Amino acid sequence: GDQMLTAAHAAAQLRLITKPPLLLAALPPTEGAVGGGAAGTALRWESFGGGGSGGGESPMSLLAREGEKELQAALQKVQADMESQGCSREEIGSQLASVRESHAAYMRQQRQMLQEREEVYKEAIAEGLTPEAAKARVQACAQWQQQMQRLQAKHQAAMQKTHHEAEAAGVSPAEIKRRLEAQRRLQQAEAEAWQQKMRARQQAASEAAEKGQSAAEVEKAVKAVTRAQDAAWAEREAALLAAEGVARREAAEAARQLADASLSPEIRRILLARVRIGGLSARPDLNGREGVAKMWVVEKSRFAVLVDGQGAKAAEQLLLKAANLTVLQPAGGGGGGSGAAAEEE
Repeated sequence: GDQMLTAAHAAAQLRLITKPPLLLAALPPTEGAVGGGAAGTALRWESFGGGGSGGGESPMSLLAREGEKELQAALQKVQADMESQGCSREEIGSQLASVRESHAAYMRQQRQMLQEREEVYKEAIAEGLTPEAAKARVQACAQWQQQMQRLQAKHQAAMQKTHHEAEAAGVSPAEIKRRLEAQRRLQQAEAEAWQQKMRARQQAASEAAEKGQSAAEVEKAVKAVTRAQDAAWAEREAALLAAEGVARREAAEAARQLADASLSPEIRRILLARVRIGGLSARPDLNGREGVAKMWVVEKSRFAVLVDGQGAKAAEQLLLKAANLTVLQPAGGGGGGSGAAAEEE
């Protein structure tokens, strides 16, 4: 249960670190992006400034009305489907409550997005832009939000897939947690790269417009920046995925070693445990530092220990003897134990 919450946490964090950049003009759509709004309660940028249908109804009121209509339709369908399957009243009630909860969360996000668009429109009018120019800015904000939603959905699905695949493979809870954390870091890096790309696209569009270039030239400049940003992210993503591949292979080898009866009980006790380093004279700066004994390196008769970062000191991996390690928490949890004396790497 705790691991699955990471997906929701990652989505929330993603929302926090990817606020819309200042949108000065409507950008050409991102290459490969799907046009149009999301299915369901589509937010209508055209309704700002009285430009949409609805007889002057405010965008927020229109959103609430259409959202309630969709909720009632969904509830009726779920109830009819479950009744036809012979589900009990308790089961139907529980499912309907889940639908209401999910819809409430969805509508909260829609209202936040709509408020962002309203703020963009008001700021544009306050700057002296015409209503049509203000709507163009709102449309750019809408494009950003739609792409943000797709990125969030992609990340949540990836989190769930990572969790399910790890469970199916029978890996340990600690390894599941590590994989989800690695996935979260990858997603945060992708979100930051995406935001950087959007800002670079906006800057390219603004600079081209200031030079008096045509719409075709502006679009060409934006596409060039997009390709460069995409190439930079692809290179970084490949490096992150390669590092994760190494980490998974090491975790698999450590799991194999834990089950290897030919290794001494002392080695298996330290393997994958949290440890404290001590007794080093060549690297006294490491004494007292903590980390994880990731793997037993047979040919070196030492543990590969990932030492935690500490302040300005970055994390690093070293080969250390068992005598220099004190077990703080064994791999399976529980209490700590003693390591040994001052024999060194």
